[in-house]
Amino acid sequence: MKFIEYQKMLPAEILETVQNIHDELSAMGFTEEIKEAKSGPVLSYMKDRKVLLNYVYRKSGIKVRLYAAEIAAYEDCLAGLPDSMKKELKKATDCKKLNGLTCTPTCPGGYAYTLDGELLKKCRSMAFLMTLNQKTAEYIHTLILREAKER
Repeated sequence: MKFIEYQKMLPAEILETVQNIHDELSAMGFTEEIKEAKSGPVLSYMKDRKVLLNYVYRKSGIKVRLYAAEIAAYEDCLAGLPDSMKKELKKATDCKKLNGLTCTPTCPGGYAYTLDGELLKKCRSMAFLMTLNQKTAEYIHTLILREAKER
């Protein structure tokens, strides 16, 4: 599947945002890859074999999984997120490794960041798994670009 075909599957409310993110990441040297998954196609962007983000389909809608390895450099962006997004970030699964527990040997560990004065230690796969819709699109776009620029 190509990006052109993937776009046709997107809800109209997020189509422009996804297209803008695609254009900006492509200009920064990121490449896209689309793979089939049980819940629908997964669109990933990567550079130097490191994944920046995935768009994943869920019953609740399209989600963006941002691999925010450089979150410390732009943690200030989190303060301006709407309460619904903050709630999603706080609800994410805690990182076992960062909390002194055992995880899979291949796991590089999660992310530690501060949100509303609270130190969070969240799982790499779940920390920034955010619902993409009309209300969150602008904020997610900003987080993606900040992470991409830090890499």
